[in-house]
Amino acid sequence: MRFMRDTSVMLVDGRSLAYTDLGSLNSPLVMYFHGAPTSRLDLAPLEGALSDLDVRVVSPDRPGYGGSSPQPGRGIDDWPLDVAALADRLDVRRFAVMGWSSGGPYALVCAASLANRVSAAGVVAGVTDMAWPAAWDGFEESEASLMRVGDEAGAVAWCEERYGPDGGRFLDGDSGGDLAPADTAALEDEVIAGALVATVGEGFRQGVGGYAEDITLQGRAWPFDPATVTAHVRVLHGQADTYVPLAHGRHTAEVIAGAELTTWPDHGHISIFIAEVTQLAADLVAQMR
Repeated sequence: MRFMRDTSVMLVDGRSLAYTDLGSLNSPLVMYFHGAPTSRLDLAPLEGALSDLDVRVVSPDRPGYGGSSPQPGRGIDDWPLDVAALADRLDVRRFAVMGWSSGGPYALVCAASLANRVSAAGVVAGVTDMAWPAAWDGFEESEASLMRVGDEAGAVAWCEERYGPDGGRFLDGDSGGDLAPADTAALEDEVIAGALVATVGEGFRQGVGGYAEDITLQGRAWPFDPATVTAHVRVLHGQADTYVPLAHGRHTAEVIAGAELTTWPDHGHISIFIAEVTQLAADLVAQMR
């Protein structure tokens, strides 16, 4: 059966947490954490492929993105509380997590903080701990500049000036560097290109604030100890990624004991998401059985 439910829950502090829910309600659960500045709609182009698996994939918007309420002053380590609350509402005790790009650290902080609930974790083209000095080498220029602003108010002003208050200029061509050939090829598919525009547009539904805060937090040291991650971790990275350098995937795999790193010579930042996330979801579910 092919369907994606789009809904939200109210958290105990009164915030709304929006999410999509794909797959059978009785299948093992994988929580997916979106990139930046994307949204819970990331998985739309993979809906058919994911629906063919015995897996349920739930994708929540982080605070300030899409339909999720802002959470001023939040940290990356606040996210596991929202994820645990959502899992409780779904009546699921054990689940896997995975994150793409800026969502990668959110998968890992959940694995660290919810060790008794997270069975496995996947990081796809994920950003590593920016406290590692080499993390800045070769990082995509505009996002690195935003991280260096350092505070949320300044980051909002930076984004508004560059992309407009509604983020409408983000995809105008000045928001990133040259694409890997595999990414260019992926975006020649009208379905994939349209899905990217849709998920970015939804990410900016409330303006640039959610993105500005997200990238500000990304530029800070991880507020969790990767040594506390006991779940099996898969790290996937394209060697041709022009946004998040391959060194990020390698570093993440090095600091998490037992993490499994898989790379592809031709994959870029987008192509690896399109081509590999479905199989990753299946692999993570296999760790639960």
